[in-house]
Amino acid sequence: MGTCKFCNKTDKLISRTLNICRNCILTKDWNHVKSHILSVHNKVRQLEELPERPPKATNLNVKLKCNLCLNECSLSADDTSYCGLRNFKKNKSGDLPLPSKLKGYIHGYLDNNPTNCCNAWFCPSGTSSGYPTYSVKEGPEFGTYSYAAFFYGCTFDCLFCQNWSHKRISKKRLFDVETLANQIVKNKKITCLCYFGGTPEAQLPFSINLAEKILEKIKNEGEKRIFRICWEWNGSGNRKLVEKCMEIAIKTGGNIKFDLKSFNKKLNLALCGVSNKRTLDNFKFLAENYFGTRGKEMPEISACTLMVPSYVNHEEVEQIAQFISNINTKIPYSLLVFHGDYQMRDLPITPRKQAEKCLEVAKNYLERVNLGNKFLLGFS
Repeated sequence: MGTCKFCNKTDKLISRTLNICRNCILTKDWNHVKSHILSVHNKVRQLEELPERPPKATNLNVKLKCNLCLNECSLSADDTSYCGLRNFKKNKSGDLPLPSKLKGYIHGYLDNNPTNCCNAWFCPSGTSSGYPTYSVKEGPEFGTYSYAAFFYGCTFDCLFCQNWSHKRISKKRLFDVETLANQIVKNKKITCLCYFGGTPEAQLPFSINLAEKILEKIKNEGEKRIFRICWEWNGSGNRKLVEKCMEIAIKTGGNIKFDLKSFNKKLNLALCGVSNKRTLDNFKFLAENYFGTRGKEMPEISACTLMVPSYVNHEEVEQIAQFISNINTKIPYSLLVFHGDYQMRDLPITPRKQAEKCLEVAKNYLERVNLGNKFLLGFS
């Protein structure tokens, strides 16, 4: 049970970490609410030894500038980037080399196709959509693999993060792009590469370089091989790099999935610690310019929302669904059932009534809506 410090309401659907309900986040004096929210995130980030806010060193002290994501950190010699990946002093001492297009902090593993990813309900590996151009067989691609590339570091600070091991960055996870590309190409049973994390935005140059290396090596082998490349991210990346990823995904039969955590900027700050403006802008740009360019059976872009109990409710989902529908009603949208993790372990699984209402509302606006993690509803 949590208690909202602004209205004194006590409820099992109020996070004990946030100590504020959805209604007060959206309606109470924003200066006081924002101060409280930032103090919560500051404490959480201190536990992880991460900076409370994106560092903004003055011009005279800047040792390193990064423009890979919305945070656009400017680092002095003593600063660490918001994602935790870049630190001038550690780099100089040889402790943690900076990620680049040549080296990346990554954990990779083989995932049996069809995978349980959020796009499995329309992905070629599970549905044979795009066969024979983008799928190796009619029906599910049993016997093949997806190379799951888990990136360390994140540009958000989600209190409900379900992959929070990305915060544990170490040199043993640093991979050379050439070596990794050779390993992946060598295994002929790998038919797709899926980037996730954390979020790939903090290491986009590496993910793009790795993708291009793999495609180049496959081409040089002289054989026709299906190899799809997908990105799953929070959408906060540099526009030029984000567009490059989209072009690679389209060419290979892949997809880009945006985690639209929320629509309201106040709620996004409360749950994720940063603004969602870049996310919404990037989604709109890619969807307007690229969705539908490959044909109706192969969606180039999709969206996904985690239904955090009482916070990301049907009202929030309706705003997101309406935002997507204003671009194109055919864009696939997944609603994910929540289970407690990281700093929101006290919250229960998404209540069945909330999930059903969110699904109903989303279908009022969009033609392709899916409910993910539905098996969890049996435990709610």
